[in-house]
Amino acid sequence: MTKEKIKILHVEDNQTDALIVKKRLQKDNSFDYEITHVVSGEDALLSLEKNAYNIVLLDYNLPKKGGLEILEEINKKNIEVPVVMVTGQGDEIVAAQLIKEGALDYLPKRENYEDAVPFMIRKTIVEFRAKSERERLQKEIALRKEELEKTNAKLMELDRMKSDFVANVVHELRTPLTIIKGNLDNIDKGFAGDVQPKQKEILGDIFRVINRLSRLVNDLLDLSKIESGKMKLSKENLDIVELAGDAVKTFETLASSKQIGLVKEFPGKPVMINADRDKLTQVFINLMGNAVKFTDKGNVTVKIADLQGEAQVEIQDTGPGIPPDQADKIFDKFVRVVAEKKEGTGLGLPIAKDIVVLHKGRIRVESEPGKGSRFIFIIPK
Repeated sequence: MTKEKIKILHVEDNQTDALIVKKRLQKDNSFDYEITHVVSGEDALLSLEKNAYNIVLLDYNLPKKGGLEILEEINKKNIEVPVVMVTGQGDEIVAAQLIKEGALDYLPKRENYEDAVPFMIRKTIVEFRAKSERERLQKEIALRKEELEKTNAKLMELDRMKSDFVANVVHELRTPLTIIKGNLDNIDKGFAGDVQPKQKEILGDIFRVINRLSRLVNDLLDLSKIESGKMKLSKENLDIVELAGDAVKTFETLASSKQIGLVKEFPGKPVMINADRDKLTQVFINLMGNAVKFTDKGNVTVKIADLQGEAQVEIQDTGPGIPPDQADKIFDKFVRVVAEKKEGTGLGLPIAKDIVVLHKGRIRVESEPGKGSRFIFIIPK
């Protein structure tokens, strides 16, 4: 097997010591050593500028410029090479200073110190290569981080432009929709002449479409406000039990028409929280609306628990449930994970989540296909 060639610059003014180290390395089979010997620091610097070495063995005591000065010059010139300082000082303070100044290691020049040279070379080269690889990876990570930050900034700007565009389009849609709905309402009430039964039926279909578009417009407006950070909370002290009761009443007629039950499991006393009444009502409406919409038999149950420093709300249905692999997508925008086609914008749950998070609360879903879903949200008091 071909041995790796290791180029060594040995800076030693004592010819005898240099020869001893050379002979010891010739007996070592770890590498194919190529040794360049110089006797002064000045010669060492000239050689380092012209040639590449794997390691430098640098004597601490040199004529004119000492080893420490040469080490400083190597660092100033940004010469990437591991330096082992060979010193006869035997002083820990000196050793610490050498390491501080950039020596990768040091070797005390004691009796038979040459026997430690092969081991020191192997150890130093391994450490230097590991250090160089760490620095390379750190630079690569820093570069990738910078690239990711730039890409993220561009994506955020595109997202902001998208949100602004959606908000502008929605505002433009709102006015004509209001006018259309108002005119249709006038026609339906007979202000433009008698309305025949067939015309009433057609108007009813149009109203359903207009109302759906209006809901979409309102949801998109809420979403754009949340994404742009423009949705502000008007907090007040309120009883979440009372708020939930009012929300349940809103769905009594629809639940009755579907012959499903609305069950309330509320504490016997008020549960006071500090929250935005209108926004929290919207959370109840969105969650209960889904529960009633997807339940064709059984009950929709609303539970409230008074916790330490928090209020917990559970809205449970007996609908089709959510497949386990799709439960994590339930709060994504425009995603409807149930197979059955139901009318809706796909924004109710994302908006509910954003409002809960805006209150510094938490929301999650627990579901099993065929056994219904349970949405749980928690609001700090």
